[in-house]
Amino acid sequence: MRPANNAALAWGQLFRLSLCPTALADILAGSALAAAATGELELEPLLFCSTLGIYHGSMALNDWADQKEDARDRPHRPLPSAEITSRAALTAACGMILAGVSCAFFLNPALGVWMLGIATLAVGYNIWLRGPWSGPISLGACRAMHISAPAVLFATPLIETTSVIALGYGLYVFTLSRLARLETLDSSELKQAPSFYLMGCAAIFLATSVNISGEASLAPRLAATLLSLGAAVALTRRAWPLEPWTAERVQGSVGLSLRLLLLFTASATLSTGSESAWIPAALILTGYPLAHALRKAIPPT
Repeated sequence: MRPANNAALAWGQLFRLSLCPTALADILAGSALAAAATGELELEPLLFCSTLGIYHGSMALNDWADQKEDARDRPHRPLPSAEITSRAALTAACGMILAGVSCAFFLNPALGVWMLGIATLAVGYNIWLRGPWSGPISLGACRAMHISAPAVLFATPLIETTSVIALGYGLYVFTLSRLARLETLDSSELKQAPSFYLMGCAAIFLATSVNISGEASLAPRLAATLLSLGAAVALTRRAWPLEPWTAERVQGSVGLSLRLLLLFTASATLSTGSESAWIPAALILTGYPLAHALRKAIPPT
């Protein structure tokens, strides 16, 4: 019998629990964007449960779909190492996704349909939308829809700020996903492609940060701009290594871009200019050290 701590670690890796803060941050940011239209910040706990079920269920489904590739390239993963059986992983993945969609339908039929659309895209990505372009497009669409979910729940009109930020978020995830596709290439194949995608991520950060109403409060607007500038600088510095690109450098760049998802959602929250945006933004930024600690305890790759 395998030790209980090893089994818990294996399940944590399967569900990629270290990415949990980014999933929760999407809903916090989306709630702040919805509040920009209604004037009242509302946080629905069951929506967070729906998000976690769909997101982490999809992570488990991804490992199930990638078993053969992982057996060759990542034999330490839970399924190739036989820490978790294929059937158990598939059952857990389907159960969590169904539970997540059910929570959404319980809250609101419109939200249920919206979250079902996200789940369908996520399942599609793991099963058949695996192409070099269809995969990143699917992931970007999922995250753009995800940050818009609170607006659907609270029947909030998708105002211009919300729509532009959701589009920018989807583009960022799309670009990040394209970058991640380069992780298995060698230096001769990489050339300057990673630099191109990193600069694209930096540009998206900056473009989204300037989408701020002139009537918004100055302090949150300034904080949003500073966060975006800091992220853009970090991405730009990573984009121009002194030595040729290697797979290891690309992996590190993907890790940085993933961590910056939290800065993106925090900046998006503050860009509404609402005084009530400080609370969700602070919670999102608290997730940054939490995500770092979880990555050390439960590596996502």
